[in-house]
Amino acid sequence: MLSEGQGIAVLAFFVYAAVSVYFIYDLHYYAGDAASRVSNAYYVLFSRDPHLGAIGLIWNPLPSLLELPIVALHPWFPAVVSRGIAGNVVTAVFGAIGVYHFNHIIQGFTVPKGVRITATLIFALNPFIILYGANGMTDLLWVSCMLGSYDGLFDYLQHGSLRRLMAGGFWLAMGFGMRYEAVPFGAFVIAALIIAQWGKAHPAQWQGSAILLGAPIVFVGGLWLYFNWLVMKSPLYFLNSSYGNLAQTATGAGVNGALALAYHHIFGSLLYVAHFGFLYWPIYLGGIFTLFFCFGKRKDARAIVLIAGTIGAVALELAFVYSGHLADWDRYFITFIPNGLLLMLYAASKIRIPKSLLSRSFLWAGLSLILISGDVGTVLAVQIPLLSHPNGPIIDAAFRGQSLRYADNPFTSTANVVQYINDHPHLTILADTFIDWPIAVRIHHLNQLTITSDYDFAAILHNPRGRVDAFLVPRPLFTAKLDAINRQWPGLWAGSVPWTRLIKSFPGPDKFRLYAILPSAP
Repeated sequence: MLSEGQGIAVLAFFVYAAVSVYFIYDLHYYAGDAASRVSNAYYVLFSRDPHLGAIGLIWNPLPSLLELPIVALHPWFPAVVSRGIAGNVVTAVFGAIGVYHFNHIIQGFTVPKGVRITATLIFALNPFIILYGANGMTDLLWVSCMLGSYDGLFDYLQHGSLRRLMAGGFWLAMGFGMRYEAVPFGAFVIAALIIAQWGKAHPAQWQGSAILLGAPIVFVGGLWLYFNWLVMKSPLYFLNSSYGNLAQTATGAGVNGALALAYHHIFGSLLYVAHFGFLYWPIYLGGIFTLFFCFGKRKDARAIVLIAGTIGAVALELAFVYSGHLADWDRYFITFIPNGLLLMLYAASKIRIPKSLLSRSFLWAGLSLILISGDVGTVLAVQIPLLSHPNGPIIDAAFRGQSLRYADNPFTSTANVVQYINDHPHLTILADTFIDWPIAVRIHHLNQLTITSDYDFAAILHNPRGRVDAFLVPRPLFTAKLDAINRQWPGLWAGSVPWTRLIKSFPGPDKFRLYAILPSAP
């Protein structure tokens, strides 16, 4: 027999899986970053040089690692890669795990079972949560790890269970495997754990608990630095790579007017981050009430952890806004939704419960309505352009059943390139899969391409004569400027490299061009 949390989690999994099918086969919606993570797993198994390093050393590797067993089914079920289904499966599973953790956390709050079930469903069925439980992106994977960290830590604070504290540390390390936001989140939560026990527990206790919680993520972070150094000869390659977040934002991609105004201004950065609380507006109310339990006689360790965790979960975004390196994606602030719910439920659990049945009913009904209004607020918030890039139009299209086949679909926009390569199976091409990944995962024979993760990619890029027939290069605008061919041979796309000849130009947002390598090439 399934427990309460397990039952809702199973229901959530089927909802997310069903919405995934709706997205892929009806709306033809594919989240580009999600499908590119699947492509990284694909290169590990099926490229010219299959090796684990092909998974990449810039973005956190765990999502692609989890997708590997599903991607292995590609020879029998190509859609796991060509439609990105492997990513959708992983997010649906982790979405369900997050729902389970959410329910288990609030079981520790003194709210009635009916309210607890209602709140869990409100979280699981929030439109933003459904979107990221179904689209293959890493955001709900990170949220689930964050909730797992809370879950283990709260059990330790309430019951003294060291086993559960270690579980919280495990989920924190898993979070680092998903997203870099886990680092400031972990720092804030560990600091909150120390502050909560300061003066109440022996120093050895708060020191030991902080070590148990933090050791796994420190170990995993150290491994990540080591592998970056071992493979790419720089422990900070993930940060300063030509393909990383700093390099991408430096091209001007993903910047709107409000974000540009917030850059390099402390107050502007704080305001920009804070206004995303409207994705779940009760977070403001719950945060104010929970603050009362962070000080004085009412001081509660869980309140301190919740406030610290809410801030820590968006601290990296705040730092990037201030430094001028954040893109205008609403998904960066998805943690406001679960944290807003937890803050409200925690605050409600601290209210003195009326003895009258009628008064209690009014109290819990009012709380439920506020929580439901938060989900309604999410739907309204994504209609605001400043809060809804890029997901407002996607959610709107999902409600109206409008196809997204021709709306920034990476597979549709590159279909003509794929068709040409498939029609010329003996043509060997060098392509940087930073931009060209939608082509790599859909051509019939991946070994036609020399791709970025192949051992000889850099050598062929510099000296291509007799080694490949052609270069495939995107128009050098925004992030396509970072394409390795554009960086090595800046004038190639425009036809300014004398040892190349244009074979074909392709329409589409990236305006790919295929250039033959002539005998005079280096």
